[in-house]
Amino acid sequence: MLLANNLLDVDNLVSNFIKDNESGINTLHKVHYKTNDPLSLRALCMELESELKTGCVTFINKNSSIDELGSYLFYIANAFCKKNAKTLSKKKINYMCPACEYVGKNTILGNSQVLSCAKCKAELNNTSDPKKILLFNTFYRHNKSGYRCSDCNRFIPHPLNNSNIITCPYFKCYYSGTYSDLKKMHHPSSHSNTISLDANIANSNSCMKDLLVSKETGALSKLENDSEFSLKISTLNEVIESQSNSILYSSSDFTIKHKLFTYQAFSNLISKYPNDMVDYLINNSRSGGFQHKIFQEYVRLLEASLPFVFKKNGKLYKVSSLLDDNMCVFDGISTFEAIVNDKNEIKNNTQEFYIGGRKASYTKPYYIGKLLGITNKKTNESLLDHVKEYSFSKIYLKNISPGSKVEVTHLRIPPHYQMGGMVYVNRIRKKIIEKTLTLLNKDLD
Repeated sequence: MLLANNLLDVDNLVSNFIKDNESGINTLHKVHYKTNDPLSLRALCMELESELKTGCVTFINKNSSIDELGSYLFYIANAFCKKNAKTLSKKKINYMCPACEYVGKNTILGNSQVLSCAKCKAELNNTSDPKKILLFNTFYRHNKSGYRCSDCNRFIPHPLNNSNIITCPYFKCYYSGTYSDLKKMHHPSSHSNTISLDANIANSNSCMKDLLVSKETGALSKLENDSEFSLKISTLNEVIESQSNSILYSSSDFTIKHKLFTYQAFSNLISKYPNDMVDYLINNSRSGGFQHKIFQEYVRLLEASLPFVFKKNGKLYKVSSLLDDNMCVFDGISTFEAIVNDKNEIKNNTQEFYIGGRKASYTKPYYIGKLLGITNKKTNESLLDHVKEYSFSKIYLKNISPGSKVEVTHLRIPPHYQMGGMVYVNRIRKKIIEKTLTLLNKDLD
């Protein structure tokens, strides 16, 4: 396998990676930095390039397979963006005045529990319109804590006098009731991407929403879709990070690595296939076959960490191989012969059978767990370079003549999703989905 031999090769590898994965890097930027600003993205790419070059040299020095370089660099890119964005996010949050935003102005209020707006106070002193009086009187001095109006979905501050009754101050909204009936809502901040579609444009009788509907309906729809997609990606990453961080406090030494690598596998694939993973985890799509992709990424991370030591029942164990009995992931090595079909596929022809369940009622051939080799029986040539990808039950090839007889060697796993390493993938996937849907339903309600 040809690897980079000098710094120029490293530059080319990294440059090609950034070019080929432009969409994925854009998504990382949106998710972690919460902005679409092109200057911010360009700065990230410049910083990321240096980080990836260092990682690329490390990868080469380990004599790893070049086929795994893409996943490795994605791992570095995701980790770098997360760390860098977290450092930037420690800056003081500035809150925006909801009333000013509503009428098409941007006023930063700073950060305190009770916020004051000089522009709203000035407007209040210069108007006799009852609607404007209600709006500006509500926000010239208001609580940072508040609620989402059940009618117009906008932010209403908690009453400073602690009154039980709350009235929505925005024009054309007539909600009035107890705040205990409303859901809490974060105060709009300088990080918010929301805009007021009811605000009048300067020197015009038309509302922004009217212009958008008449001229830019498609663009508005795209913005809404992008915003919803970014929310889903952000929520998935937050859930993964939160649940992953709790593992050290809730798991045994034996299972910590398995669980951490499973969460990392989900995170890596979200970075690499953001649209498909949103469909898989949130929209319940099965079209991408991501169950086996996650398992393979988990195995890759697990193997890269070998050897490692864990403690169980007061005794230390050293694991040096994926087939170690203490690993409990693979059941052994299987070899089978097969014929490449007209679709350039090799179907799982594993002869060993898994038998389980009550009265041994569950009986199926073992799945393909980790592909070790494919050999052309006639020429004795290795065909691993011709593998596009493989699932539990098929191997997908490219540029191979149909009808070729081959021999496949792989690490086998039980065809039961609650056995071996698949138990981590299955259970963690369920936890991620349940928590993510709960948070998204709260945000979207």
